[in-house]
Parts: sequence; C-alpha cells; structure tokens
Amino acid sequence: MSDTAFTYGNILLLYCIFDGGKIPTSLSSPSSPSKGNNGDKDPNHGVTNIPDYITGRINLCIETFNVIMSSKPDKHHTSVVIISKNDHTQEIKEKLVAGGVSEQYLEYDSSSKNIESAFNRVLNQITKLANPPCIYFIGSVWQKDIFDSIVVSKFKGYRVLFEGALDNRPFDIVQKEKRLEEPKKGSEYYKRKLTNKSIDALLNYIFPKNKSNKSNKSKP
Repeated sequence: MSDTAFTYGNILLLYCIFDGGKIPTSLSSPSSPSKGNNGDKDPNHGVTNIPDYITGRINLCIETFNVIMSSKPDKHHTSVVIISKNDHTQEIKEKLVAGGVSEQYLEYDSSSKNIESAFNRVLNQITKLANPPCIYFIGSVWQKDIFDSIVVSKFKGYRVLFEGALDNRPFDIVQKEKRLEEPKKGSEYYKRKLTNKSIDALLNYIFPKNKSNKSNKSKP
C-alpha cells in the first residue's frame, strides 16, 4: 500500500501484558473502579490484580472509546482488543464494562507475548481489506519509540495512532521492560534512517556550520 487507504472501522489495541501478583487496592489509583468509588465492593475483597499503570491504560482506553462512539460515523464497527495474560483478562474486562464499554465490542488476545507480536496479529487480519480500520495502540507513554519503529517498518499506508498513559514506576524498571519490548528493526526502518542521514549530510554540505565563520574571518 503506497498511500494511506480510506479507513473503515476502528480497532483499539489495549496493551495490558505485565508481571505481578495481587496488589492491595490502597495502592491503586484513586480513579480505579476497583476501589469502589460508586459504593461497589471490590470483587477481589480489597485486592486487585491490576497495577496503577495498567489501570491508567484502561482508563485511557475508555476515554478513547467514548470519543470514537461520540464522533465517528463508523463507530459501530469498533472493537477493543484486550491484549493480556489469561489471568488478568477478566478483571480488565470488568473495568472496561464498568467504564461504559459494552461487552459486544470486546475481543481478546492472550497469545501475543509482546507489542510486536500483537501488531503482527492485527496486521494479518487487515492486510487484505480494501478499507482497513483505523488502529489505536493504547499503552504507556514510554512505549512510543517501540510503537514508532513497528509502524515505520510494517504499517506503511495504514492509519495507526498512539495513545499513551502515564507510568510512574521507577526509571530502571521501565528501562528494563523497554529493552525486553524492543522489536527487531525492519528494512523500512533502516531505509528511513539512511535517508535521514543522507539528507543531513547534504544539508551540511550546502550549509556548512562553519561557513559563516570563514566568511567573517576573510573580511579585513
């Protein structure tokens, strides 16, 4: 696909793969549905499987879904794909439904192991479509670099948008996770890097940084 095709429908990729056990709700985000802000009891009796930064992604997914449903003509052709381990899928689903996302829009991906494999899965589904859906990836803000490298390499001609939630974990933990998620760079990525490098070299040749300094020195 050389040009971006006319899109029809929407796919929200809610990336919720993480490691961890049960977390006391007192450590959860104040906006988390699991705390029972509406007077509901926590289904896990004061314990949740979902950490704050994942809850942030879920809340952002709900916001994005609501924007689509209130503004896009193809809103009824929308799916929210929960990308998570089986152990966490049910609780994530409950949070989405509690936030107003009808279960009829939900799909599940428990086979993908990382961001790249999740994108590969959806790419296989849309490749043959004349009018592919608009794709929204919903993760944490630090995953933008990973998102960019995948989109540049594999999604030329598709409309793919990034939605990033805050992640307040310590820097070293985020960096470790980032290294594990780094995808293999495709040929398109290296072509673009080479093109950018060539353009920079040409601009430096035409407009050398020391050109103005030399001209000033040559004046009497």
